[in-house]
Amino acid sequence: MKKKVLLLYFFLSSALALYAQPHTENKETKPLIHAIEDFILSKQLDSAAYYIDTVKNKTDYTSLLLAIVNGEKLSYRAHQTFIDNTSKRYDIDYIDVSDYINTFIQTPEDVNQINVDYAKLKISQINYLREDEALDKASFINSELDSYLNQFDATDKTVVINKAHASSHNIIMLFIQRDFETAQVIIDKNLAIAEKYNDKYLAIVSLYHQSDILVNQRKLQAFIDVLEESLRIESQLEQNSSYHSIIVQHLIDGYIYKGGHEKRVLSLLNDVYKNKDTKLDSYALYAKYLAALPSNSEAKKEMFKKFEVTNTLEFTQKIRSETKAVFNINDDIHIVTESANALERDGYIEEALKYQRHVVNQTKNLYSQDLSKSLASFQTEQAVKIKDIDIENEKTRSKIYIGAGVVVAMFFLVALFFLWKSQKQATLLKDKNHIIDEALKEKVLLVKEVHHRVKNNFQIVSSLLELQTKGIEDEKALSLANDGKNRVKSMALIHQKLYQNENGLIDFEEYTQLLIKEITALYASDKKITTNVALTDMYFDVDTAIPLGLIINEIITNAYKYAFDSAENNVLNISINKLEKTDTYNLIIADSGPGLDDTINLKKVKSLGLRLVTRLVKQLQGTLVQFNKDGANFEITFKNTNARKSVS
Repeated sequence: MKKKVLLLYFFLSSALALYAQPHTENKETKPLIHAIEDFILSKQLDSAAYYIDTVKNKTDYTSLLLAIVNGEKLSYRAHQTFIDNTSKRYDIDYIDVSDYINTFIQTPEDVNQINVDYAKLKISQINYLREDEALDKASFINSELDSYLNQFDATDKTVVINKAHASSHNIIMLFIQRDFETAQVIIDKNLAIAEKYNDKYLAIVSLYHQSDILVNQRKLQAFIDVLEESLRIESQLEQNSSYHSIIVQHLIDGYIYKGGHEKRVLSLLNDVYKNKDTKLDSYALYAKYLAALPSNSEAKKEMFKKFEVTNTLEFTQKIRSETKAVFNINDDIHIVTESANALERDGYIEEALKYQRHVVNQTKNLYSQDLSKSLASFQTEQAVKIKDIDIENEKTRSKIYIGAGVVVAMFFLVALFFLWKSQKQATLLKDKNHIIDEALKEKVLLVKEVHHRVKNNFQIVSSLLELQTKGIEDEKALSLANDGKNRVKSMALIHQKLYQNENGLIDFEEYTQLLIKEITALYASDKKITTNVALTDMYFDVDTAIPLGLIINEIITNAYKYAFDSAENNVLNISINKLEKTDTYNLIIADSGPGLDDTINLKKVKSLGLRLVTRLVKQLQGTLVQFNKDGANFEITFKNTNARKSVS
């Protein structure tokens, strides 16, 4: 995608450099500047320098871009300007911006005084990476920032405030682990620091985190009150904080969920809409609000008037046309989902289903990209090698034909000579075709070797986790480590079976038996558990086996951890059946335990394991139903790879 964008900018910027007039500055500079930014992020500095020269109306920002290209030493604020501009673009993956920071920005050398600009820049990087779901990268950079801050006097006001801001990452990681009590302690400490030093920005950040805890506690009005207080403090600042937009959006969600307050919701929506940086984000919020309003609502009529449309269908078509070319896949899924809900609310069922199918396809693409990335790269390399041989053969064949044609026109005897040479070349081509066949065989062996090495790597990770758990005393941390180790083992088993099998398919009955054996060893106890596995003749390829294996792993792990309280009469049933005349399968996992809490909503559950299960079910284009009947029952329908491809 990024290559296509760069190519588009290449032609746009070339055309603008040739034909743009001085009075059309905006039309010239915006696409051209974006192209230059892309070249810098992709480290193609020569290309960036060339296009900077084509900009007719130079600005302070183009001078900054040239300084970056020339490798000049810049202040952290100067770098922050470039980072802010690129981070706001929908067509840029923030990982590329983060790589720019890691490449071009060094840690301050002065160990006597804290550099606030550097600390702010790194805190912003951590926040963006976390929002981009790159938690490992965010945590690594946060540890580096902690090391930098810990060099200075812990009682210094500036150090205290910056450490409080940096603690946001730890708060959110505690949220993910559902350790709200510890998170609340940090929030209270930060609020006290904000009050002591009259730091309004820290107060806003802390109140925002406080609202997250209130959501978990289901205290809707308190949630709304805290966010309104954040906006009240915001009004005292000269310019909005970076949290302003997300606070407004969360407040809109709160009011929509509560109902009523139409004037306040419309005012907040307008606040997001009129901001050029968040205008496109407002469309999903408008769609969400439409889905919550009755057809005859005055607020709905006012929104239609604002967007110059007459109904919900026209509204969704309009916002889709304005965003699909610029939104990344995550933002596109979000706005299309909200649009589908709004269409369904007003009776446009066929259009709503069309949008939902698009969401399913996009979600599948999103979660399959990482899984297939390494193998796809390997297959591409092999395909290129084979293609090079084909091209070389074609060139050789063309030379022979051209030479033979010229010789036939000149001398018959010379033609005979070239005929003999052609036969010789045919022998050469035969040898090269043999090389191609050998290369294809080698490819098959290498694919098996890839699975073997992936399996070995998973086992190494599992062994490292095993060693790590021996030094963990905290039960919660030990449980998280064991869960991670169990997930790694479940994926290692998949690749082990792929390596051992010739047909590239997994025997799921054999796989499940091995998986249960591993889990039993991990959670060994004196309890007697009877396991019934009915998976006869169930074979799946890697695209189905990995998510399905992780689903089974998560559910039976939870059963071993929470379902079996008695020493005997513990039963675990696992079965997969193929529905007649379809490519759809039905997975049922049931235990004899006490069952799940009836109030649990699987779509909103905070448990990492159950969240992983729901996402993996979506990846398999399936459905998940959980109910309690003599224990917890999970019924999952899913499609195999061929069925999913035919839908997409």
